[in-house]
Order: sequence, then structure tokens, then C-alpha cells
Amino acid sequence: MGTRKINIKKINNKNYLKATFSKRRRGLFSKATDLCCLSGAQIAIITFSPGNKTFLFGNPSAKAVLDRFLGEQDSCTSDDHHEEGHGSTPEDSDPEDLEASRKESSEIEDVMDEDRVNFWWDEPIDDELGIYELQKYKGLLEALKENVASKLDDMNRREFSTKDFLSMFRNS
Repeated sequence: MGTRKINIKKINNKNYLKATFSKRRRGLFSKATDLCCLSGAQIAIITFSPGNKTFLFGNPSAKAVLDRFLGEQDSCTSDDHHEEGHGSTPEDSDPEDLEASRKESSEIEDVMDEDRVNFWWDEPIDDELGIYELQKYKGLLEALKENVASKLDDMNRREFSTKDFLSMFRNS
């Protein structure tokens, strides 16, 4: 059958909008949980529902991640990974779901370990390469180094800009 292209447009029916948001929020939080399990990343996600409710996800907690990001080193080690703005517990924090997520994450890690390959720069250099090939190889490595340095600079600039942006809200 194949995949159909879905037109992206605003959903006007409020019931459909709420259902879509709920599914996407659950999927987003699930993917964030998987990422945290696989890589040990610390993540904070803030979403707003169509009804203007705030939903937070955090590992170890949204407050701890945001405090660390904003420069405060308060060690907040809450066990809550999902938080909802109006005091109620979200429906997607079942222990069974967490166990299923952990099992799926371990299966993904196993597959990743099996499929792990060496990168081209990990390969030993042939003794048969001539001066021309070695110079070309050196040029490629230098270009890679420049690309990595450029990417690192971009990431540092974005982080600095985001900290400045978020500090406006912190001082309010």
C-alpha cells in the first residue's frame, strides 16, 4: 500500500485536537524516556496543551535540569519524571509502561551493539598508500576537524543564547 502524504493543517475540532495532543505528548515523553535510558541524558521538556495546561517531563526532574541549565547547582533528586501543571498525575506514568520501556531500551541497546561498525578514521592506514593518497587522507582529516570545531562553536553559541533568553524569564 505505501505511505500517504498527510497535509499539515490546523485541527479545528477541539476533541480531535485534544486527542492528538495527548497521543503526541505521550509519544514525545516515551521517546525522551528511551533516550534517557539509552544514553543517560538529562532532559527537560515543557509542553502546553490546547487547554493551556503545562506538562513537564524531566530526568531526573524538570526542575533539576532547568536549574542546572540556568546555572543553579541545586541538587534536586526527585523521583518524579513526569509532572503535570495542575497537580494531577499523568495517565502515562504506569510502572508497567516503565518496565516495558526499559525492556525495549535494553533490546535496542543489544541491536546497536551487534550493528556497531568502525568509522573510516578507525581503520588502520595501509602501508601501501603513496604520498598522494596520504596527503589526501590528511586533507580529509583536517576538513573533519574544521567541521567538528565549527559544529562545536555553533552549539556553544546556541547554548549561550538560550541561557540569555531563559534568564529573562528567571528574573521576572
